Amino acid sequence: TMASGDDLWPPWSPAAAFGRGPRRGGPPRGRARAGATLSRAEIVDAAIAVADAEGPEAVSMRRIAQVLRAGTMSLYWHVAGKEHLLDLMLDALVGEVQVPAPSGNWRADLRAYALSQRRSLLRHRWVTDYIGGRPALGPNTIRAAERSMALLDKLDLDAATTMNIVQAVNTYVLGGVLREFQELQVQHEQAQGQLAGGGSAQLRAAAADWAARLRSAGGFGHFLQIFDQGLDPDSAETRDQRFEFGLDCLLGGIEAAVRPGT
Repeated sequence: TMASGDDLWPPWSPAAAFGRGPRRGGPPRGRARAGATLSRAEIVDAAIAVADAEGPEAVSMRRIAQVLRAGTMSLYWHVAGKEHLLDLMLDALVGEVQVPAPSGNWRADLRAYALSQRRSLLRHRWVTDYIGGRPALGPNTIRAAERSMALLDKLDLDAATTMNIVQAVNTYVLGGVLREFQELQVQHEQAQGQLAGGGSAQLRAAAADWAARLRSAGGFGHFLQIFDQGLDPDSAETRDQRFEFGLDCLLGGIEAAVRPGT
């Protein structure tokens, strides 16, 4: 019998065929755990933990079996292979994103949904490499789509507009988080002294010299306000505020588009 929700996978996913043909595997050897004593949830959780700690390239059936102290072949009672496992991992992480029940305030609800997405992506940075590249559409993904679209019911929009709004929010979240990852990488390299120019003192001196050259060249008055006002566009202290400012602008624009004149 297939696990609950397996019948919701689309036909192109490895999960759709799982359980419909002969499974690999057999009696485990030695002291390894038998397939019957494992659960799919355990396998998926272990794989996510490995990906979080070591990157998704470290995930393999053998590696997960080692973590679970199980025979590698016993995993195949629950997972068809690495591709199936990756789909399950991605869908499980969609399940940790909180989609609020409709409160009657669609902007507040979409905002809460977007912030929960961001928190999940920041916890599992590797996931961004796969978003959009694997049309998995597993049970949690479908439920999240259903619930997020339902947040807009009171606007009485057509399905295409509702889908476009949800996708616009999803795209903003992904783009914002990717920008944050870039900032974090630069900050890490600065801390390690890996960027050209050396440490922070040398970088500040080099930036001041650069600003002076730009000022002498002329034509960069708006850009130089960043230096003159001591602004750091990549500041960790303003990261939340910057993300939420852009999100509120997006939601305001959506409201203007669907409720003109209000």
